[in-house]
Amino acid sequence: MKPIRVSSVAWFAMLILGVCLLGLRVQPVQAAVVDEDGNVGAKEVIQDDLIIGGQNVIIDGTVNGAVLASAERIVVNGTINGDLFMFGQTVLLAENGKVSGNVFIGAQSGEVRGKVGGSVFTGATSLLVGSQARIERNLYFGGYSLETLNGSVIKIDALVGAYQIIHAGEIQQNLKGGVAGAELKGKVGKDVKLDVAAPGETGSNFWMFWYQPGMPKAIEPGLRVAPEAVIGGDLTYTSPAEQASAIQARPKGQVIYQTPTPAEKAPQKSPLQRWEEHPVLKTLLGLVRNLIVLLILGGLALWLIPGIFHKTADMANAKPLPSAGVGILTLLGGYAGAILAGLLLLAIGVILSLITLGGLSNAIFGIGFSALALLVAIFTLLVGYGSKLVVSFWVGKQLLEKTAPQTRNLHIWALVLGVALYAIVRAIPFIGWLIGLIATLIGLGAMWYTYQSRKAPTPEVVPAPLPEQG
Repeated sequence: MKPIRVSSVAWFAMLILGVCLLGLRVQPVQAAVVDEDGNVGAKEVIQDDLIIGGQNVIIDGTVNGAVLASAERIVVNGTINGDLFMFGQTVLLAENGKVSGNVFIGAQSGEVRGKVGGSVFTGATSLLVGSQARIERNLYFGGYSLETLNGSVIKIDALVGAYQIIHAGEIQQNLKGGVAGAELKGKVGKDVKLDVAAPGETGSNFWMFWYQPGMPKAIEPGLRVAPEAVIGGDLTYTSPAEQASAIQARPKGQVIYQTPTPAEKAPQKSPLQRWEEHPVLKTLLGLVRNLIVLLILGGLALWLIPGIFHKTADMANAKPLPSAGVGILTLLGGYAGAILAGLLLLAIGVILSLITLGGLSNAIFGIGFSALALLVAIFTLLVGYGSKLVVSFWVGKQLLEKTAPQTRNLHIWALVLGVALYAIVRAIPFIGWLIGLIATLIGLGAMWYTYQSRKAPTPEVVPAPLPEQG
């Protein structure tokens, strides 16, 4: 039996699961109402956004704002005049529940039985769309099992990435997705376009994650269209096997069968390429490249900025552990600062364009982002090479001063020795990356200390008073 192939559509829809689960880390904001008892009474009206949590959350009242609910069990019977975010083990928008905006679900199992004015985004093991459910826009589902009951309505499209779909409700426009098994018993107003497995294929290990208690029973792989199904457009399915005998209702358009596009074969590699990929030779080539690049850049540093280079190495020698700590902050702060600067430039440019200073906004974008890109490139160069050169030179200098202090051109040979030692150690499997990380942190911290010492004002020298003549 062939393993089920998980399509790119399915993987794309799985992104919905990750986005929804990331919402679990949303922190309360001070402008919202925070409710920790998990209960909004039937007569209660909240005129603000609501953040609510507890073991069980039940919302029977009205919230005029967005709602973020996190609990083991969530039930919404009331009215939400905004968006609804539900994250828990089991979540339910009941028959009486109404949401004017969008619904976001991250859960083990979810049920939508009420009315949704926007779209539903779901990452869950299973989702049941009840017989009285009405979704005014789209349904996006990434998970194991999606089931729509007779009477449910999705007014635009449904996009699905799952192991199975059982559709008995109504989708007024298009159904698209990638699944292993599909049973179509309901209505689709326009086109159906699905990637499905061949009948009899085994489940992929990818779906073993969803085999947990309470999970809906798995249907057989393959496509099955019941006699009562209604499809207003084309039925297009992509599968390793044609399944015409399982299509018992004719769509108003065409039935189009497609075979999966075979994976492109990698071009045959030349003997030289295969030899270059040999583990030992690959390691040696990496060592040589690292050695050459560091020696060239180190030589330039000794030639162009010898004073700063020596001072930075001395700083690493004087404060190795503090330098490593500061290096962590410098590494994180450097890239975080670049992101914040980019967002600030973007905001300034947008504001200027809104007040009709289009030429000025173009200048801000052009000059600002060019300068930012240059600064990021310089910082990346310091992280990738400058920090290693500082530590290499420091180590080489210490070794030569203790073993051969009379060496001519000691600083040059210290660089060569230190770089050679670093390149060799860096090429050692498993621990080489750790050595590289330590060198990066110490080198960055030493550079930061050197920069701070150059900024510090030189203390004014006050001459000592002359002794009084007796």
